[in-house]
Amino acid sequence: MEALIFFLIPLSSIGLLFLKDDKKERKQIMNGLLIMNAFFFLIPIFMAYSNTPAGESMWNENTGGGAALWLYIIILPISAIVQLVLLILKIVFATNSK
Repeated sequence: MEALIFFLIPLSSIGLLFLKDDKKERKQIMNGLLIMNAFFFLIPIFMAYSNTPAGESMWNENTGGGAALWLYIIILPISAIVQLVLLILKIVFATNSK
């Protein structure tokens, strides 16, 4: 259950990519912003994985990799606000294009 909540931002970004919009350029810009937000949200996981020595747990702060996960204190609220704004814009643009 926690994993689903944790990956809510990247999964919702993927879902929002498929909303229709009449203006192709605006849709490409919005989709690019959604992908960049999802990637920005996953940066601490990539950092923790890449900085963990072989044979150690990436969740352990003492080995060096898990310390990167503290970035979520800053990244989670920023990504959530950006995702909410993009969600509202995508829904407004999708309803106006019909």
